[in-house]
Amino acid sequence: MENLGTQLLKYLPQATFDRSAESALANARENLPYIKHTVAELDPKKTGQNTDLAMVMASGPSLHRKNPAELVVKHGLGGPLVVAESAMGYCLRNGLVPDYVVTVDPDHDRIVRWFGDPELEQKEEDEYFLRQELDPAMQKNGLSWNRTLIDLVNEHGPKIKAIICTSASSSVRTRCIDSGMELYWWNPMFDDYELPNSLSRQIYELTKAPCMVTGGNVGTSAFVFTAAILKAKNVVLTGMDLGYPPDHPITETQYYPELLDMFDDRVAEAFIPIYNPHLHETWYADPTYYWFREGFLELASMTSCNLYNCSEGGTLFGPRVNFMKLEPFLKKARRGLP
Repeated sequence: MENLGTQLLKYLPQATFDRSAESALANARENLPYIKHTVAELDPKKTGQNTDLAMVMASGPSLHRKNPAELVVKHGLGGPLVVAESAMGYCLRNGLVPDYVVTVDPDHDRIVRWFGDPELEQKEEDEYFLRQELDPAMQKNGLSWNRTLIDLVNEHGPKIKAIICTSASSSVRTRCIDSGMELYWWNPMFDDYELPNSLSRQIYELTKAPCMVTGGNVGTSAFVFTAAILKAKNVVLTGMDLGYPPDHPITETQYYPELLDMFDDRVAEAFIPIYNPHLHETWYADPTYYWFREGFLELASMTSCNLYNCSEGGTLFGPRVNFMKLEPFLKKARRGLP
């Protein structure tokens, strides 16, 4: 029987499109003079990069609970590290410099926080970051961490390639350029390219950058980039939870205010429990994260790579996903993967 959360699923694709379409097209027009390179140039056949193994790192709760950076530093990876922009600060403060950082959301004020926002001290505090523990360093010491993050990104930016969506805001684009990152552009697939008046087609014809499916979120976008552009044979996921741990308060979830507005005192019924048999735990997702999860699993079924989820948490498991701990995986990788 459907609960309130699952009843919302059929509305989410259109709601997401409505929320982002106008700003995405406007941002693409503004970004046009800066589109010098695209992700097509990163095909390993052109670059010679070995992508037998790649890691995709998102910023779910398991990232800070399990601290995968410690194990990657200890054992090595032997392939490219692709991170969501929200995981970049975590990597840099823990001794990991990503090869690629992926960004997609068109928001002007929030996304730049993950790169260090030079204008943050002139802005009002954002409840979005204070309410959620997206990154403990950001929540507990916001301004101090922002200054540190600016320095870290400026120091390591020249070694990082920004996989930047044409819908990204000018604040994110400027921050990437100022930090010395190389920018490689791509277009999000907002809708069916073959439809009359397709937004995806409009933006492609404007920018001529390759189109990629996003799955509605930056973590899935990073996976699609890794599988489709880098053509990694083996992809290991860390911090890819697409849900919340059993002990995580629903009031500190990403979309709680919107769900509270819709359902008031029934808001708890909008969250969807998901039993993870590998963890023997019941995590939970809000409708949006559940939609992300289903989309990721569908995309994973279309890829030819071997997929390993070593997040050690979350809701992302299924027929195409090898769910295992990270340290045994890294030891196995050193001996050679299939």
